[in-house]
Amino acid sequence: MKLLMSLSTVKINIPGRNGFGRRRQTVRAIGLLVAIFVPLAGLSCTAAAGSDSKRSIPATGCFVRLKDQAQVPARDSGVLAEIHAELGDHVEASDLLATLQDTEAKLTLKLAEIDLAVAEKRRSESVAVEIAAAAVAAAEQLQQHAKIGLKIAQKVAQSDIEIRQATAAATLANDALVRAQNSRREFTSSISDLELAKLQFENDKSVMDVEQARYNQSVEELRSSSSAALAEQQNVAVRQRTLELAEARMEMDVASLSVDRMRKAVEVAAEKLARRQLRSPLRGIIVERLRHKGEWVEAGETVMRIIRLDQLLVEGYVESGLVNQSTRGRKVMIQVTGRGRATTLPGRIIFVSPEVDSLNGQVQVKAEVENPDLLLQPGQPVDMVILAE
Repeated sequence: MKLLMSLSTVKINIPGRNGFGRRRQTVRAIGLLVAIFVPLAGLSCTAAAGSDSKRSIPATGCFVRLKDQAQVPARDSGVLAEIHAELGDHVEASDLLATLQDTEAKLTLKLAEIDLAVAEKRRSESVAVEIAAAAVAAAEQLQQHAKIGLKIAQKVAQSDIEIRQATAAATLANDALVRAQNSRREFTSSISDLELAKLQFENDKSVMDVEQARYNQSVEELRSSSSAALAEQQNVAVRQRTLELAEARMEMDVASLSVDRMRKAVEVAAEKLARRQLRSPLRGIIVERLRHKGEWVEAGETVMRIIRLDQLLVEGYVESGLVNQSTRGRKVMIQVTGRGRATTLPGRIIFVSPEVDSLNGQVQVKAEVENPDLLLQPGQPVDMVILAE
């Protein structure tokens, strides 16, 4: 640039036929010099822009702006029962600001809590599952006994040992009687009448024993059938008790679902009660109150306005060639004069506008700055410098 300035002072006299010719030649020479040295000047500006991160950059037209503010609305319709904060009060996030009339909402919540307690008590004290499980166990035990009894009865009914023993005894008794009768026919005095009567009795008795054994076997067969019926009855009882157990478990699941439903009902009632309360969404100062105690407000209607002062924005303008999107995050220094003295506060760039002002070639930048002592006020002019990295 210095070289261009020095060249602009050089007088170039090129002879011509007349003065007009000399002026035209001079203009051409100047144009040639501009064509040669302006690109060099551009290179110089580019190099300077590339090194901006290595030096501080002052911003102009800097003013303090609000970063956070909120219009606190009523979340439900109703009468403003209480106002808990006044204009100028400092409030923290979640502080209670106002309350709508909430008698009905409190009663609804209480009823939901009672219903939940009842449902939980029913579920916790229910013994239906335990009773059904015990009944299944008892039925299964009886079923096992019935199966064993059935096997014994079947074994007894299938056994013909008693019949065979009785038949064998009857055969022996009959043989003895026949031999005695034959002997008496040959020798009258060989067998007495008493002995012959005894043999006849033994023979008759053995015949009746065979009949008794056959009768006993038929009875055991009937008992086997009865045991089979009893075993089937126990099988049916086990199935019935198993179904009762499944039903009891289903009822327990329904009770658990009922408890869950009651819990949700309590949550809904609690949310409805919470909607009757207006709480601060941020830390700040109440700067506007639009409704008063006893007034009716509609849902969504603004009741108060809160601004945050402990964290603010500083907006300013910088030559477009000195910053870009990589400038975000760089530290800044804010200087403000207040309370009779100059104070500096640190901050950081959070926004660099992608738009360039066509009139002055500047872009807007915004810096976030902490303001714990409330030295800065929205709308206040300040000085800001983007610090070198």
